[in-house]
Amino acid sequence: MDRAIQDSIVTPTRLQVAGFVVDLAQQALLDAAGRPVELRPQAFQVLRHLAQSAGRLVTKDELMAAVWPGVVVTDDSLVQAIGDVRRAIGDTGHRMVKTVPRRGYLLVAATMADETLTRRAGVPSASSSLAHRWLVLGSVTILLGAAALWQARVQTEASRAVGDPSGLPSIAVIAFKGPPGDPDSAVIARNVAADLVSELARSPNLRVVSSQSSFQFADGKTPLAEVGRRLSSRHIVDGTVRREGEQLRMGIELLDSQESRVVWSTSEIVDRATLGAAQLALAGRIAGTLQAKVAGTEQQRAIAQPPKTLDAYVLVAHGRARLLRYNAQGIRDSRRYLTEAIAIDPDYAPAWAFLGIANTVDIGLHLTGEWDERRIDEALHQIRRAIELQPGLPIAYVALSQALSRTGDLDGALAAAQQACRLSPNDAECFYVVGAAHLQLGQIEPALGNLEQAMNRNPLPPAYLPAFYATALWANRRFEEAIRVADDCLTRAPDFWRCRQDRIAALVELDRLPEARKEAAVLQSKIPRIGSGWFGSTFGDRAAALRERRVTAARVAGIPDKPKVEQ
Repeated sequence: MDRAIQDSIVTPTRLQVAGFVVDLAQQALLDAAGRPVELRPQAFQVLRHLAQSAGRLVTKDELMAAVWPGVVVTDDSLVQAIGDVRRAIGDTGHRMVKTVPRRGYLLVAATMADETLTRRAGVPSASSSLAHRWLVLGSVTILLGAAALWQARVQTEASRAVGDPSGLPSIAVIAFKGPPGDPDSAVIARNVAADLVSELARSPNLRVVSSQSSFQFADGKTPLAEVGRRLSSRHIVDGTVRREGEQLRMGIELLDSQESRVVWSTSEIVDRATLGAAQLALAGRIAGTLQAKVAGTEQQRAIAQPPKTLDAYVLVAHGRARLLRYNAQGIRDSRRYLTEAIAIDPDYAPAWAFLGIANTVDIGLHLTGEWDERRIDEALHQIRRAIELQPGLPIAYVALSQALSRTGDLDGALAAAQQACRLSPNDAECFYVVGAAHLQLGQIEPALGNLEQAMNRNPLPPAYLPAFYATALWANRRFEEAIRVADDCLTRAPDFWRCRQDRIAALVELDRLPEARKEAAVLQSKIPRIGSGWFGSTFGDRAAALRERRVTAARVAGIPDKPKVEQ
């Protein structure tokens, strides 16, 4: 650059932002009357960096390096600083400081104040040049804004067809994150997100994606638009949680995956007593944004008791996470954490509910060898204790349905499942247990309908869900679809015997016997103790016709009545 021109340009010392002035010389934010506006030093530095880079996306890493050089900080510090800036300039709609999801921030408008001067006459002033640039940019922004409004309207119409056939607005919650190197906060963060999913699922007007699917995107590596597409959900909730003694600091964002923008964000500091109310308020705000409502939760929350200490909540979070591993060590760890939580707080209902689930899973899958059918009454006692303490806890009725089905009380299992759905009418898990109970009773049409709803809300499901869905498709004589679902299941879990059973039964009834016998040989090689009777174990006495169809298909495929290891 020519030295004369270089000397003539002055870096502005005052920048205007939304009617305020960022005074770089005084290191202060001034209001329209020139009065200082209170702003923490780090928040001012964030605003300064954004103002000097107005109109350009500034990454999170760049801001952290500029404001906290040489210091290791988490996203929480930056989110808090951005929140302080927005509150200071009245940017409640986030119109000035835009969040670009998972990337950074952008200040959309800043101009130099009148006193910015040039050093030499005859050279166009930096302010007039910049003003012209912002005038052009403003015109373009207006045009783009109009186009965006039109596009958003088109996208809103299109999104009605996403997910549920009824056109319900859809929401997915990604596993929240804790600070790096803080395992307790990481587990708490996931638990807070899972609780928010449960709270949202109480709404009859939302399609709520199961956390089993949405939590698969917790690493943040998948672009937001792709997350929305794979979950068939336009709106995504993301957040951070950090434990600070007996308090949790939460930062939550509602994102539009189609437009890659933040709809709104909030920061909360809660303790054990206010966490439930905060989650209820969050669910209500999310539902309200999507023009839905959370029904019936006020009364249910009024009778829910918070844990006596945050430690009990943390232990339940650990127990719940270990339970989802579905292996022997995971069950043992889960049982230990949940038992410790109950020792600290014997009246905390979620601890009893998840302990009952852990023990029921162990009984059904024979994972540890420590619990079997003879101990089912103990698991039932734990689940009923949870319901006694918190009658409005949906997961307790899911657990009760599964435990009762193991005792053969299929009517009771169905009634408990239906109560879970009354409390949480859009929870994937409630549709699953209702569908499973109908299937055991031989009520194949409602079984299929409920399992389809469960699959709709769990687009990336664990293997057990498509296994039951494939059985329901087979029962309704939709054999080709049953094979396709079983194939998908086996792709994810090649050793899951239920999915292979579904495939064999459907192949036999399609008269594709060579394929069925080949599959049967594979199944027997993996599980030598299997016999034809196992094929009918899904069905109760009132589903005897279905049970006979299933057992006959096994025999035709070459599965003996007695396992080879017993012959």
